[in-house]
Amino acid sequence: MDGEGSPAPNRFELRRQQNRAALLDAALTLFQEQGLRDTKLEEICAHADVAPRTFFNHFETREHLYAAIAERRAVQLAAAFDAAGRAELPFAERLTDLLGRAARYVASRPLYRELVAEMLNLRGDGGGESTREGSIGRAARRFVESAVARGEIAERHPPEVLADLLVGALTTALANWCASEDYDLEAELSRSARALADLFTLSP
Repeated sequence: MDGEGSPAPNRFELRRQQNRAALLDAALTLFQEQGLRDTKLEEICAHADVAPRTFFNHFETREHLYAAIAERRAVQLAAAFDAAGRAELPFAERLTDLLGRAARYVASRPLYRELVAEMLNLRGDGGGESTREGSIGRAARRFVESAVARGEIAERHPPEVLADLLVGALTTALANWCASEDYDLEAELSRSARALADLFTLSP
């Protein structure tokens, strides 16, 4: 062992990480089964096998819990952007597949509407994960830059501007889905993908 890198967590810290992960997993499961407002903190703690007082060692309020869930989901979405950027498919197909996967995941969990709405309304010190410097914003830029590097998108516009349009289309569709049960998220994001592909690859 050369002494480089972070030290391994001690038993206390490991247990703390496990409790936090259990609370997040329990919250997501119960939100999906019961909805956001109908799920009590005591139920989350019981499902996670964690004492209620322990909850507040990790999350000061429910809003802090929502923020932690939003951060976890943002990391997962960023990973999906990166995987799509590496896929050996034409740009339009990569984009359609990426947004389609996101749509199917969310739409299959209709009781997430309240949670997604809360996540869209969250504002951290940096403005949230979907801003340019957030994990989703950075991943969207990498996705666009990979298409530029492949010669699929001309360098007429800065990648960060195109990434803003991509993230904006996704978050707007999610907001519409939260606002209306009649909104077909998968169909609308498929249309958005086609429109963005046309715009991004349009010849001057």
